[in-house]
Amino acid sequence: MAISLQSGIRDYNGDLSKYTGILGGLTPDIHTLRSLNPLTTNRVICVMYRGPYFLMHYFGDGSNAYTNRPFATYKKLIEYYNMGIQVNMNDATLGMSQGLQGGFAGRSFNVPTTQNAQTGQTLRITVPELVGRPVSNFHNMWIDGIADPITGLTTYHGLVAGSYKDGTPQRIFSPPDGGSDMALEPSPAWEVAEFLIIALDRSGARVEAATMALGCIPQNKIGNEIFQHNNNGQSDIQKLELTFSCQYVQSAYVNDLATRYVQQFAVFGNSLNFNPGAGDAFFKNENGNVSDTIDTAMFNNGKRPVLDGVQSGVGNAPAFRANNQSVTREGFAHEHTIVPADHSRIWNQPKTGTVTSIADPYNTNVVNPG
Repeated sequence: MAISLQSGIRDYNGDLSKYTGILGGLTPDIHTLRSLNPLTTNRVICVMYRGPYFLMHYFGDGSNAYTNRPFATYKKLIEYYNMGIQVNMNDATLGMSQGLQGGFAGRSFNVPTTQNAQTGQTLRITVPELVGRPVSNFHNMWIDGIADPITGLTTYHGLVAGSYKDGTPQRIFSPPDGGSDMALEPSPAWEVAEFLIIALDRSGARVEAATMALGCIPQNKIGNEIFQHNNNGQSDIQKLELTFSCQYVQSAYVNDLATRYVQQFAVFGNSLNFNPGAGDAFFKNENGNVSDTIDTAMFNNGKRPVLDGVQSGVGNAPAFRANNQSVTREGFAHEHTIVPADHSRIWNQPKTGTVTSIADPYNTNVVNPG
């Protein structure tokens, strides 16, 4: 089978040879729609799978640079809180020779020569700034570490190597706190980030297209408009445009990585599984004794009113029964009936039955309720 730019992701498998298409008149009957399935856009996600090495370690604790708070916050905002992704590939053009000319009439034709190099490629991601300016802090520290704003020198904020000892690079200043004594020779390898950009289909489950942005370097500092003031009494949410110089590549390997990422990490949702986390208002705290009856002070200490509008004896307490459907890739081994405790839980591994408290969704110590 021929390999193409769509190999490994969604590929067109229809057959338009049997239909006259729009030329024969456009109707939305099922047979026409089988041959006409237009591509829709504006479903793009990105993952920053590599960050600036020097800054991740500068903010890190010396053990795992990917879990340090400044980088993790910056990465999370880009991937899950972005307000727009603009991929500026500046598509290459097919260059032509000056042409072969001849004959008495002096006619000529051009011959394809090479594909012109793409220049000025950029990646722009818009994110909201948060209180404490975590995005501006990390982004601007990234630029300052590469080129100091006063001296213009590469410092890596103190991680740059100043000498050699027994063939090993040494930092100019050794850390007084006994932390990481990493020393880095100035190199673009420590300064760039890499992104995987993925366009999804309507379901969000399949990859329509994928590209990688390599050699990403911030083009400019951000967030300094916070110092602007006017007298119109208007205050807005600060939006930041993170613009990176980069180079885009596409290949079957990129497609494969995109497919695997979507299968494992893409966020799928189903409105029928919306859990407002109101369980602690109806039942005792999840860590306490969870009972099947409503037993909080919010509802008359769990006591049912004696009378209601039509003397039915039902009272005002809600009653329902439903079967939960999984929103993850693998379904339940068996149907699960909602119980009071489920109103305070996130079912993150339905097949194994492990859950996380909705009050602490980032806690990795999941519980198997049995």
